[in-house]
Amino acid sequence: MDTPMINNRLSLIALLISLVGCSAPQEPSDMIFIEGASFKMGTDAADLEKSAIAAGLETTRALMEEVPGHMVTLDDFYLDKYDVTNDQFAQFIQANQAWAKGNVDPKDKYLEYWLDAAPPEALMQHPVTFITWPSAVAYCNWMDKRLPTEIEYEWAAGDGKTRSEFPWGDAFPTNDLVNWSGNDIETTTAVGSYPPNERGLYDMAGNIWHFTADPWLGSYEQMLNAAEVENPDNRYVIRGGSFGASAANLRVRYRDSHRALDAREMVGFRCAK
Repeated sequence: MDTPMINNRLSLIALLISLVGCSAPQEPSDMIFIEGASFKMGTDAADLEKSAIAAGLETTRALMEEVPGHMVTLDDFYLDKYDVTNDQFAQFIQANQAWAKGNVDPKDKYLEYWLDAAPPEALMQHPVTFITWPSAVAYCNWMDKRLPTEIEYEWAAGDGKTRSEFPWGDAFPTNDLVNWSGNDIETTTAVGSYPPNERGLYDMAGNIWHFTADPWLGSYEQMLNAAEVENPDNRYVIRGGSFGASAANLRVRYRDSHRALDAREMVGFRCAK
């Protein structure tokens, strides 16, 4: 065989290898790829009444923190398919004893329901709760991840095509769609017990509230019109509603806040990357 022919074949093989190397990175098995976009975050004042009716509210007062609607842009990212479980958090604790129960201040609520150093066996696949914002950050860092931003959470909770009220669409919540106050379970359920949204993400509404990376700086109106807003209680934005949530709390655009060190039974998290 001629040397030029050999060289041509080697060049073709090298080209094919380079093309394979340029393909998109493989999606982590425990995460969902979310394509970035520009989209309208929050709710226009003119649409508040419609959203209130969809959530069964008599007034729009509870929705004012998400006004006004405003355009935002975000890059591609990955988001955990499921909430972080007790089992996963226990593995983190085993490798990072500084975050063990009894070593974290405040000690009175942190991992309150764990038995000594481990969660109850029956709750291993339930989302971890009674955690603090710093402990959630530490877990995500340990996994080479991070907490999602508020913008990322809102974009991922929806379907990316419509402005539906809930992760599953516009239908009022039912007991087969979500763990919320209407089904009287009054505690967490195992992650993935309810159908995912169109993106393949589970429990983006209900079961637990989710800490985000963003400090609470008031309503969008305050954030957009004020040069600086104080956060004296060290609060962070939470999203998604919980097992004790009303229909309004489960909405894609609903937002609330929670103190960073206030470990409670209804607040947990998932990670982004």
